[in-house]
Amino acid sequence: MDLNQQRDDPHGVQRLLEILRRQQDSSSSSTVASNPLAAVPPLSAATASSYTPANPFASTTEPSAAQDSEVAKRRRLYNNPSSKYFIAAPGEDRLDPYSFNPFSPAAPLLSQPPPSPPKPAPKAAPSTKDLSTLSFSESLPILSTLAKDKSLLGRLKTLRTQQHDLEKRLVKEYKQFSATADKQYPNPKVRAAEDEKRKKQMLKQWDECVKKQQEELERAGVPTFRKTGEKRDVEKQKKVLRVLVEMLDDDEGGS
Repeated sequence: MDLNQQRDDPHGVQRLLEILRRQQDSSSSSTVASNPLAAVPPLSAATASSYTPANPFASTTEPSAAQDSEVAKRRRLYNNPSSKYFIAAPGEDRLDPYSFNPFSPAAPLLSQPPPSPPKPAPKAAPSTKDLSTLSFSESLPILSTLAKDKSLLGRLKTLRTQQHDLEKRLVKEYKQFSATADKQYPNPKVRAAEDEKRKKQMLKQWDECVKKQQEELERAGVPTFRKTGEKRDVEKQKKVLRVLVEMLDDDEGGS
C-alpha cells in the first residue's frame, strides 16, 4: 500500500510541497557529494570529551604495569644529577680505584708474605784429580798433550841446562879437593872426615836442585810432580822426566 499516493488536491498545495521536498533532497545530495565532511554529524559534548586522536607512533598494545614501573625507575635514575655524571651522592660510599691495586702504595699489606722460591742448591765444583797422584800409565795421555806446549819445552830446556851446570861445577870442585887432599890433610882420619863433609855439601846442593825442578814442573801441570823425598814417588817422577827429555830432544832435533 503506497502511503504517498496522491489525494484530491483542489488547490495544488500538496503538489507544491512535493516539488519543494524534491528540490531540498537534490540540493542535499549535491552538497554531500562536493563536501564529504559536511555529511558527518557533529560530535556531542560527551563524545568529544572521551575522544582521543590516534597516535601513529603509539604501540598497538597497552603498556603493562611492569613496563610502567621500569620506565618510572629509569626516569628517576636519569633525572638524578649524581647518576647522570656517575658521581656518587654525598651519603654513598665512594669507590677507591686503587683499593684493589696490589701495586698501589695505599694497598693494605698482606698478612703473610708469599713464600720465597727455594734457593737453588749450589752446584758442586767439578772434582779435579790431583795430578801428582796419577800413576805413570795415567800420565801418558797428558804427556802427549804437553808435548805440543812450547812454553813447557822451553822450561825443560832451562832446567836441564841448570842441572848440567851444577853437575859440572860439583865434579870440578870434588876433583880439585881429591887432588890436594893428601897434602892438605896428611892425617887419614881428618882427610876422611873432610871428604865426607864435602860429599854432604854436594848432595845438599843436588837435593835443592831436584826440589826446584819438582816445583817448576808441578806449576807447569806435569803429572806426578810435587815436592817430595819419597823414594817411590821420586822413581815415578824419573820415568815421567825421561819421557819429557825425549820430547825435548825430538823438538830440538826437529828445529
